[in-house]
Amino acid sequence: MSVKNKIVEETVDTIIDSIEEKLVDYMFELGKYSETNDKFYKDKEELTNLVIKELNNRIRGVVQY
Repeated sequence: MSVKNKIVEETVDTIIDSIEEKLVDYMFELGKYSETNDKFYKDKEELTNLVIKELNNRIRGVVQY
């Protein structure tokens, strides 16, 4: 793996980890969750998909290919 590919991979992994951490933080802070039960994980999966869609929309709006 080239150095550039490694940098990209590490950056993407860090961003994904950060998104997941913040999503969980906001779920507890704003979503009134008190435990990580089945509903929490189902909602987390749904919210993760929505965040990814929103990021994709914003990136496509900023970056013109």
